[in-house]
Amino acid sequence: MVIAWFVLCSAWVLAFTVMGKLPYVRHWSNAVFPLASLVAINTYVAASGNYDVVDKSRYALEFESLSFSSFGEAFDSFITDGREPAFLLFNWVIGQFTHDAAVFFAITAAVCSIMLVITLWLILGSGWMTAVVFYLTFCFGFFTNYSSFLLRQGLSLSFLVLALALVFRRGKLRSVAVLLAIGVLFHWSAAVAAILILVVRLFKLRIEVLLGVWCLLSITYLTGVNEILAGPLGSTFSDIETYSDPDMVVEYTSGTNRLDFWLLSAIPLSCGYIAVKKLTFLPEWYSGLLKAYILLNCYYVAMGFLYFGDRLAAYSWSLTPLLMAVPFLAYEGKGQVLIRPVIVMGFMIWGIYFGTFEVFST
Repeated sequence: MVIAWFVLCSAWVLAFTVMGKLPYVRHWSNAVFPLASLVAINTYVAASGNYDVVDKSRYALEFESLSFSSFGEAFDSFITDGREPAFLLFNWVIGQFTHDAAVFFAITAAVCSIMLVITLWLILGSGWMTAVVFYLTFCFGFFTNYSSFLLRQGLSLSFLVLALALVFRRGKLRSVAVLLAIGVLFHWSAAVAAILILVVRLFKLRIEVLLGVWCLLSITYLTGVNEILAGPLGSTFSDIETYSDPDMVVEYTSGTNRLDFWLLSAIPLSCGYIAVKKLTFLPEWYSGLLKAYILLNCYYVAMGFLYFGDRLAAYSWSLTPLLMAVPFLAYEGKGQVLIRPVIVMGFMIWGIYFGTFEVFST
């Protein structure tokens, strides 16, 4: 049933890429069904799957404990262990209505999904484009994981990207700062990402300068020098010392400073840079998107020596579908009905090859 529903959404999204510029198609009401469907599908697969992942089991136990706690007791782990207070409050509030962890996971996935819709619509200003980019985000795979079992960071990312949307739409600095602060209170690692988003908001940055910094950091990433350069930070920030400990290889066997992760970062960056330099039809905010992507990815390449470092990469990777899609979706020249579907087909192939759609079999 869910697979058939997703196939229907896929056909609808492909139709958008072919006919999205037609006046009667671009009306916002035509985006309601695919967006509502994608929110429901992601919520279902994120909430019902991945119970074999240890992170989800830990979140289930934590929620059940907090759901029986008083308000004061709920924040004990913030005082004793520095646990993120926004996440504790989120657990506690839901726990006042249910003690069922399955309901908690469903609510969390729904919140992440709905916030993504709001964010994309705010940035793109178009229902059909929002539906297409949400679909690409689902195919990319990371979003479902972060709304399923990497919940603290998933919620944090939701607020950070919404803040970035306000930056692109020239929202008030106070509103941006509040959203960034909430994001940090859901996951402490978001503090650096929040500062970098503020930099995009406050300063006029040259893409070439940012690209130069990224290239220098990439050299340290590919040679392993980043670990040496960041070594002194370990005495100040305990998490750096913890997640660079060789003993962590037992829990994270995929390695550090991985070439494939660097390529996954470099390819969207390169495509975005070429688009900014060569294409004249891009929206005004697209260069800001590229700047944000470069800065956030600098955070990852500087810290790629850490075990679980890919979770820092998520701050930039979450922008990849949008960064890659806009040049295709905004194109209105010759052959547009053939060119725009290419981006959807590309992400479909990605999802098939890397197993994104295996969530339907769980």
